[in-house]
Amino acid sequence: MKYKVDEDGIAWITLDRVDRLNSFDEESWKELGDKVRTANNDKNVKVLVLTGEGRAFSAGDDIFAMAELKDADDAKKFFDTLYYAVESLIELEKPLICAVNGLAYGGGCEILLFCDVVVGGKESKFSIPEAKLGLIPPMAISVGHKYWGRAVNRLTITGEVITAEEAKQIGIVDYIADDVLMKSKEIAKDIILNVDLEAVKVIKKWTKAEKERIRRAIMELALLSTTRSAKSRMEGFKDRHRKANKGSSY
Repeated sequence: MKYKVDEDGIAWITLDRVDRLNSFDEESWKELGDKVRTANNDKNVKVLVLTGEGRAFSAGDDIFAMAELKDADDAKKFFDTLYYAVESLIELEKPLICAVNGLAYGGGCEILLFCDVVVGGKESKFSIPEAKLGLIPPMAISVGHKYWGRAVNRLTITGEVITAEEAKQIGIVDYIADDVLMKSKEIAKDIILNVDLEAVKVIKKWTKAEKERIRRAIMELALLSTTRSAKSRMEGFKDRHRKANKGSSY
């Protein structure tokens, strides 16, 4: 995961597990939480931009890593770390822009709930398919209705893939751009130039998501992740992806 602060005071976090579509294993959830906290504590950082390399913003949780969780203790450790990252996004006092290149699936889509501005590429795709794996999308079901309305029901139950245009209609995406990084930098510089960042802290304090509700939903996901049904469905997912990628791990 890359981290840099540019001359304008914009911190760039770039997900770079390209071979895994920037999905999150336990280590990368921890790293995201650490880097967001670093940006939040750095007085030189005015705005944070989160993006991904390659053809994905993020495919969400790494199903290959989740399938290896042996028992409730393993699952709790994994999902405590996920919550550590989510908590950092909720508690972030600075503007957060998400630049969505390519697909944003599962947890990768749910992260957008905690972004102040979302810029989607014209070809970007969005999906919340956890139910197909016998799992749940904890952030979407706990606070998604507040931000995205009743479309959350359809997206979480059907697991369908939607375009950037439909995502914009729902409110998942704010802007659609040819170059998501350029548009994100333009928005960030405009915020830095025109907005009082102390006022932003207060705005974010009053608009942030409910942590306890999210934490409880994440713990429900932890319980589901080790059930026989979920394990079977995750193994099926792994088999399909190995066949599609001619035996590779992803």
